[in-house]
Amino acid sequence: MTEMNAISRFFVNLRTGRASRRRFQWLSRSLRLPPHASCLEIGCGNGDFAARLVDGLAPERYLATDLDPRQIEAARRHLSRLYPHGLPTALDLQTADMLALPFPGDSFDAVFAFNVLHHTSAEHGDFTNVPRALAEVDRVLRPRGNFAYQDFLNTEKIRAWLTGRAYTIAAMERRWRREIVLAVKSATTPGSVSDAKPSETRAL
Repeated sequence: MTEMNAISRFFVNLRTGRASRRRFQWLSRSLRLPPHASCLEIGCGNGDFAARLVDGLAPERYLATDLDPRQIEAARRHLSRLYPHGLPTALDLQTADMLALPFPGDSFDAVFAFNVLHHTSAEHGDFTNVPRALAEVDRVLRPRGNFAYQDFLNTEKIRAWLTGRAYTIAAMERRWRREIVLAVKSATTPGSVSDAKPSETRAL
């Protein structure tokens, strides 16, 4: 996985909570976490979405990760302004490479990856490493777990990879090239392509 360049990092940390708010509002209509849920975010940006989900859905554990230690520190600074008396006990931050996640299998009830899958290669349109990243998500996600992601490149290929492993597309929304998807992992070993149809809503 490649790190963001300085310009990309600047814009990620400049963003207000508007995009995170929209994303959380859309996701919360379909996402159902089990009691004592454990969540993983890949490419956590400035941590704003992590704060919204922890405050809104109260998972027992929410691990926000990024490959770049500088981005983790930027997220800590942003979150310290949101939580001046200290981070919620459920929320933690850690460096991690999504091509080789340092977590055991079946560790999380939900995995989030917003606008990060195209960073798996130096060339953003290169799909070569995306299946490897998706395989890592699949490995750490528990059966019936939720995978929510957003991207604007290789969107059909990503959905095909997931449905080919018996994920159900529970909800999907498109705006121009950008696509946000909630996919649910099968409870059984993948054996056939899911024919479930997504519920589409109005654009973000």
